[in-house]
Amino acid sequence: MGPHQSAEDVEQEHLRVFGPRLGPLYHALENEVIWLHAKWLEYRKLYARSEQRVDLLNKSAGFFFRVVQDVLWADLLLHVTRLTDPPKQGQYENLTLLRLRDAVNDKVLAKGIRKLISDALAKAEFAREWRNRHLAHRELSLAAEATARPLPGASRQSVEDVLATFREIMNRLHAHFLQAEVGFEHFLACDDAEALVHHLAVAARYEERQRERFEQGRLLPEDLEPPPEA
Repeated sequence: MGPHQSAEDVEQEHLRVFGPRLGPLYHALENEVIWLHAKWLEYRKLYARSEQRVDLLNKSAGFFFRVVQDVLWADLLLHVTRLTDPPKQGQYENLTLLRLRDAVNDKVLAKGIRKLISDALAKAEFAREWRNRHLAHRELSLAAEATARPLPGASRQSVEDVLATFREIMNRLHAHFLQAEVGFEHFLACDDAEALVHHLAVAARYEERQRERFEQGRLLPEDLEPPPEA
């Protein structure tokens, strides 16, 4: 993949190099895995960087950022399970990594991909149980009975482990056909969570200095102005 390729150029390259059967599937899955990593990185920037950052979020809008945390975490687990769903459920055809098992013609490569997919399924099992019993559905015993079978542990490391298997699957194919790898875990965005945290920190510092001026009786004219309406 060239450094300045457009999205259309990348798609056409995938279709040309991977072939008419594997190309569209690989391209769609690569976009899904990229988007999953993008969301995961935003989650980590907000909630896994430092205790000081979490304190800043709580002081700025604690309830809101708790909602964001819960919603984003649930979405990440759901995304993991979608990518490891069966290729077909009832009348519906699914975009899933499992489709790669029968889409690779090279026998040696296909064998390696099947092994990696088995590893991914095992690593994603915790997310599937969370989806089936708590996220997509709400198991009655979990909600109403103190003796219910608990959900499996779901940690940031659990997500890191399953994402590593996704990257390995995709990059095994990418390296085979394009002699390079995709840096899924290095997704970059300018207007990201880091930008938000920066503005929150600036606002917190301004409020602290404003409070100090109030305590010292040295208010500035701007301190008496009402906040602007967003």
